[in-house]
Amino acid sequence: MCVQGRHIAEPECAPAVGQPERAVTFASPASLVGGKGPDLWLKTLGDRKLADWLAAYTPTHVYLGSEFCEHLIPTPVALRKGVAIARDLGCMVSLLAPIAAPKDLRTLGNLLPSLPDESEVIVSDWGTAYFVRERFPGLRLIAGRVLCRMQRDPRIPAAHSALAASFDPRPLGAMLARLGFVRMELDVPLTDPHAAFSSLPLPASVHVPFSCVAKGRMCRIGSTAMRGAERFAVGSRCRKECLRVSAKLERPGAGDQREVYQLGNSIISRISDAMLAAVMNAVESGAVSRLVIPGDAP
Repeated sequence: MCVQGRHIAEPECAPAVGQPERAVTFASPASLVGGKGPDLWLKTLGDRKLADWLAAYTPTHVYLGSEFCEHLIPTPVALRKGVAIARDLGCMVSLLAPIAAPKDLRTLGNLLPSLPDESEVIVSDWGTAYFVRERFPGLRLIAGRVLCRMQRDPRIPAAHSALAASFDPRPLGAMLARLGFVRMELDVPLTDPHAAFSSLPLPASVHVPFSCVAKGRMCRIGSTAMRGAERFAVGSRCRKECLRVSAKLERPGAGDQREVYQLGNSIISRISDAMLAAVMNAVESGAVSRLVIPGDAP
């Protein structure tokens, strides 16, 4: 949880009752040092109302890595630097893990011993959850937003969207309990977020102001400089273009109401004002206890 009225670079030891935790995702956590107030969040998020709201809270967690791409799993050196910066800021460390192939599990197996006890691992598949639970019981297991599936695409026509079932996380409860999850993360549901937030089986983290629409294994941004068969092949070399380049996706004449972007191998969208209001209400009611905000990259 967070304390109001503090600059974000000040360390914080104890949460304030009734305030949400605030986690910040970073490719370079050093960029958090020295930032303060709404100006930092306005520059990062481009939303004055959201920036003013977030400025009252001090970050409690630093998220390292990515739930979308194995190429963004931190190196051992980057992880150690991130842990040190988080410690200096008085923040806990959370490692984001993508859907993991066997080679990625080996990479994670070499990294996780470097995390302090009680650090969080945010997983995107059941196999990684089992791996972490069995091999690293001192770490806290979090169900990531990729694992907590729901209808995500705001471009689905309203006529079809109205027929879709609302997001109901309750059936996940038994599986999450069996594997020892202590928290779940999700994007803002497209339909009836108020009902979804009130029925969550675990303490919840919600990502704002961007939601994941879809992800795949092929990186569209990273493939633009390639030619031939390699261009759209899975496993192509990675220069981490997604940390520097994104593309706004538009469909002329489609009447899309939400901004949608291509970011590496993923498509993301900015949540609507009504969805943000639902998050604010859920924070006030205690249904959502952590906000996850992009720092230098969504």
